[in-house]
Amino acid sequence: MFTYESNCDLKTIAQRISESKRIVVTTHAKPDGDAMGSVLAFKRALEPRIEVDILLMGPVTASMRAVAGETPWLNAEQQMPPSGEDLVLMVDTGAFSQVSLIDEWLRERHDHVIVIDHHASGDDTGAFRYVDPTAASATMLVLQVLDAMDIEIQGGQASVAEALFCGLATDTGWFRHSNADARAFSVASRLLELDIDRDGLFRSIEETARPSRIALQAIAMNSLEYVLGGRGSIMQLGPEDFQRTSANSGELAGTVNIPMVIMEVEFSILLYSETGLETKASFRSKPPRHQGGPFVNVSELAGRLGGGGHVHASGARIAGGLEEARQKIQAVIDELEIGE
Repeated sequence: MFTYESNCDLKTIAQRISESKRIVVTTHAKPDGDAMGSVLAFKRALEPRIEVDILLMGPVTASMRAVAGETPWLNAEQQMPPSGEDLVLMVDTGAFSQVSLIDEWLRERHDHVIVIDHHASGDDTGAFRYVDPTAASATMLVLQVLDAMDIEIQGGQASVAEALFCGLATDTGWFRHSNADARAFSVASRLLELDIDRDGLFRSIEETARPSRIALQAIAMNSLEYVLGGRGSIMQLGPEDFQRTSANSGELAGTVNIPMVIMEVEFSILLYSETGLETKASFRSKPPRHQGGPFVNVSELAGRLGGGGHVHASGARIAGGLEEARQKIQAVIDELEIGE
């Protein structure tokens, strides 16, 4: 039986990378700050000693393009890297469902794929895996690999340090989420000492939205429904909402978190479908009110729908439109018990 856990150590990964001449680094579709930061950090740190191709699957938001800057990357929908690479690094995911566009390409290269991930669940996407669900971000693991290779972390604008900080900051909600532990702050302190523009990075990622984002959020909030006596919330967006606002799913960042400001709400779910053929579900939950207390593990909720992620932030893809997805979500919620 397959178990998604580490089967190699940092020394092995460092050695495999060092012995390579050309590497492809990839991550999940619709890369967020952690995914983008991870692939950028590898490319910026390893070149020119090792040739590195970044392979991304869209949509790639304007904010992520800004983070990448002039660092080149390939769009899998338009151009695949040439064959003959020595190694494939798959970061911030280990799930085939998140890389469906290059599923077959990855399977053909299974023997030289290394997965570096901080999620608790995944598939047999590579022969080598380094998985640490206790890490606040995948970039923390990338930093460990670079340290194992004795690579000096360069700072400044468009640097390795900036890319690593991008992943750590965004995956901890700019250090507001419960995964922002002492280890995360220690890494953040180390990176901030390398002359990175934290404020500029925040503005380029979090303050570049179009008016359509606000319009889409307004529709989502108008659909807000409370469940389990107000302990949970559900919002939904259909194809007509995206058409009416001229928005896209890349503009939904943070929307699922909005109901969490309400004291009684312990978890929030956002259902959205751009095509009506498939519905995506985003799950968020609060940490316990007191240490050791009960909370909603949304990774388990998403897992019942074929998805996964972290205990407080997960996602799933559900075949069909909003109505069908809402019924499946309700069935999962009906089985949920929330302690006081």
